[in-house]
Amino acid sequence: MLEVANLEVVYNDVVLVLRGLSIDVPDGSIVALLGCNGAGKTTTVRAVTGLLDVHEGDITKGAVNWNGADISDFKPSRIVESGITQVMEGRRIFAELTVEENLNAGGFTVRDRSQNAEAHQRVMELFPLLKSRRRSTAGYLSGGEQQMLAIGRALMTDPQLLILDEPSLGLAPMLIEQIRDIIVDINKQGTSVLLIEQNAVMALSIAHYGYVMESGKVVMDGEPKKLLADEDIQEFYLGLHAEGERKSFRDVKHYKRRKRWLS
Repeated sequence: MLEVANLEVVYNDVVLVLRGLSIDVPDGSIVALLGCNGAGKTTTVRAVTGLLDVHEGDITKGAVNWNGADISDFKPSRIVESGITQVMEGRRIFAELTVEENLNAGGFTVRDRSQNAEAHQRVMELFPLLKSRRRSTAGYLSGGEQQMLAIGRALMTDPQLLILDEPSLGLAPMLIEQIRDIIVDINKQGTSVLLIEQNAVMALSIAHYGYVMESGKVVMDGEPKKLLADEDIQEFYLGLHAEGERKSFRDVKHYKRRKRWLS
């Protein structure tokens, strides 16, 4: 469905951020893209969704293919119409509007009223809490509720692919579990998901395939079980070393300098 092929991205004609990145998101799957801050995850999302121009970024090599068509030069609005929507890091809801108004804004480009009504009903079923707070001002919702609203708003276009950028960021463990379960439900209903995360445990617990980014390129990929069993993944993301011994982040942060990862 989505193919990012050998992508290079440069900011301000100077800073090379993506260095030949290649990832695939098959139809009907959940794909996790892991990486620490600065690895290039958000730039990857911007390249897919057409938002590089806003940040003075350019694709200098490679392509973003969507259902067989190169969408590298598409405007964001056209990409949304083609079936891709995203939930940005930090949720970015319209705080002054009500829950219902936020959802209506998400479905603004859908001209078919019946399709719009079906998408709205789907959101209400996925998020019963939002249904009970439809007239509440979005800015007064809790962090978890705002994340649910952001996901619900993105679903109002009935996308084929939903891109989630750090959906667990700043949430309590119980809320992270709720968001994880919601992502699984969304996928079971037929929506493919590209999950951008630093929370490897959450992401790989539901993903069908995973990629690990470092310095703008993929340094490891494979089935979730394979990634979770890898010593580097365990050491950096889970803080484990040797036979389950836990180490401080200060002691493990230099994992990325290992020659095996940077080759």
